[in-house]
Amino acid sequence: MRRKNIRKIVIVIVLLVLLGIILTPLWWAVVLSFDREATTALPAFSWLPHEFTTFNYEAAAKLIDLPRYYMNTLFLTVVNTVISVFFALCCGFAFAKGKFPGKKFLYIFMLAVMMVPFESRMVTLYIQYRDWGLLNTYWPLILGQFAYVYGVFFARQNIATIPNALIESVYLDGGGVWRVFFSIILPLSKPVIATLSILQVIAHWNSYLWPLVVIRDSSKQVISVGVALFNSTQSSVYYGPRMAVAVLSAIPLTIVFLFLQKYIVESVAVSGVKQ
Repeated sequence: MRRKNIRKIVIVIVLLVLLGIILTPLWWAVVLSFDREATTALPAFSWLPHEFTTFNYEAAAKLIDLPRYYMNTLFLTVVNTVISVFFALCCGFAFAKGKFPGKKFLYIFMLAVMMVPFESRMVTLYIQYRDWGLLNTYWPLILGQFAYVYGVFFARQNIATIPNALIESVYLDGGGVWRVFFSIILPLSKPVIATLSILQVIAHWNSYLWPLVVIRDSSKQVISVGVALFNSTQSSVYYGPRMAVAVLSAIPLTIVFLFLQKYIVESVAVSGVKQ
């Protein structure tokens, strides 16, 4: 018992140290965003601002059109998350419970496609959307979300654990496939939906390369590209406003994670259940 207690204490200490290493830079960024001295220079590390002020946020609001970037990113994030998660659940349901020719081959082929990095096909996608006349629109950022391969894989693994008796009971009552999907699959897939939604929100909120390539109009850009453009046009000594912009851009992700984090643990537990 004593050895077990010592082991637990050591694990807790190590985790706290690692947590401190991760959170310290983030906390310092927040401190710099409220520090008057950070406006023109990089002050020494401190747990609290040397001179508290909101000037950095006021300056950032004048130098960058954050509301526009927020709205663009929010629109794309919501649309892409809904599309990708919904079709991932539909495909996951088909691969887990459906019966159709070539099911195993298609599933293996899908997993193989997942291993191909996006950068290797980015040029061909750019040429394709250019020929379709869709550049500088949101369509190149939306159309690809209908095939969320990892979401299909994750949904399939969880939906496979749902007892077939529940599905067969709906068929016995005269229901069809869509009734099974909406009355059985969706209610029992809330942890999966939450987890995939978190992953998609993070991915789309931080998306940088593809929007930078296909969107030319700055008024249509997402917040990650907007922040990068803001940092590239500002002097390296203006740490305060730059940290203020970084903090403002990270707030939505923090809120989403705080509200949905419990579903991640549930989804991991569900995915670990054997069929």
